[in-house]
Amino acid sequence: MLPLASSPEARPVTPASGGAPAPRRTIVIVSESYIPRISGVTVSLVDMVRALRALGHRVLVVAPRYPGYRDDDPDVLRLPSVPAPGTPEFPLLLPTVSGLLRDARIRQADIIHVQSPFLAGRVGAVLARRLRRPLLYSQHTFYQAYLHYVPLIPPAITRPAALWWVRRFANRCSVVIVTSEAVRRFLREEGVTVPIELLPTGGVDPAQYVGLDGRAARARHGIPADRSLLVTVSRLAPEKSVDLLLRAFQQVTGPAGAYLLIVGDGPAAPSLRGLTRELGIAERTRFAGALPHDDALAAMAGGDLFVFASQTETEGLVLLEAMMAGLPVVAVGRAGAAEMVRHGETGLLVEPAPEALAAAVRQLLSDPARRDAMGRRAREVAATYAYPVLASRLAALYEAVIEQENVTPQRS
Repeated sequence: MLPLASSPEARPVTPASGGAPAPRRTIVIVSESYIPRISGVTVSLVDMVRALRALGHRVLVVAPRYPGYRDDDPDVLRLPSVPAPGTPEFPLLLPTVSGLLRDARIRQADIIHVQSPFLAGRVGAVLARRLRRPLLYSQHTFYQAYLHYVPLIPPAITRPAALWWVRRFANRCSVVIVTSEAVRRFLREEGVTVPIELLPTGGVDPAQYVGLDGRAARARHGIPADRSLLVTVSRLAPEKSVDLLLRAFQQVTGPAGAYLLIVGDGPAAPSLRGLTRELGIAERTRFAGALPHDDALAAMAGGDLFVFASQTETEGLVLLEAMMAGLPVVAVGRAGAAEMVRHGETGLLVEPAPEALAAAVRQLLSDPARRDAMGRRAREVAATYAYPVLASRLAALYEAVIEQENVTPQRS
């Protein structure tokens, strides 16, 4: 185990030169999720890159090329891409590295950090091997929960293949970074043997929450000021269990007169709209679609509760963002959500059943004092995930890995 500050038993990482400032490093981040496509991984990466640069590090981002999109950031390097099967809006970068290896900035890299084990992982692994630099991998996703997007091939084949690939790739890295103990346990059970470090990579920028106008957000979506508002932010896809949330909402609209605002878009949007009509809740359900990040935060700020039914989150950045906006959370207590939400303190965790979700929502809507106290505590907890804090921890991890790799050869 590396002596990293993120490990409970670890000693703090200190500079090698007797208290001198840590060296400024060149970091290469390779990711298939990056702007202009918005996702939780994208939002966290953009803010983490900004925070690492504020510490004085140079951060180069390697990401897929989008037709017609041009970057303002000169240190974003785009590779050719193709649409992903089943999700054409999600481009996959082609693992062409010859141009990258000719780039003087890439050749100055101190460390390579990949955000997925597949094509982005392949690019990062080749760079790390050719440049003889440490390779880190962040596990953002339970990939086995997304195999229904692979066309024609049944999960009975794709699941063991995906798990084999993740295990094989992870074990070639110097360190794997996870955002929850649930992910660490999962990887260990699947045979990952290299050091696994727990380090949240999704955080918040408190400055983004100053001046959010929740009342204007309510008005924009036609929600009366005197009614309770539940908010959820999610990709509208089967693995996010938004249908479970709608079935729970059916049980709370009558007595509470509540509204539900759904921020996000995805392939399940048409069927979810149909479900609201089938359940008789269409008049009090608002589908906002995908919103710019600031507008999504304003929508959260206009709510009374944040509700979340996904059981596949490795961390749940939107939970953290809702907490920073002062909302208590009612969530299904599975995976990363079970660690992000402190039951009875910043929200309530329940079983994945409509009745359980509905009961927790009714409980908090009927107790404004408790709800407000939870909201204040949620904001306090979320503030400990500010990006400058997380970036400092990540930079210390990079430094520890670089120092160790000076005496430990890069895995082939």
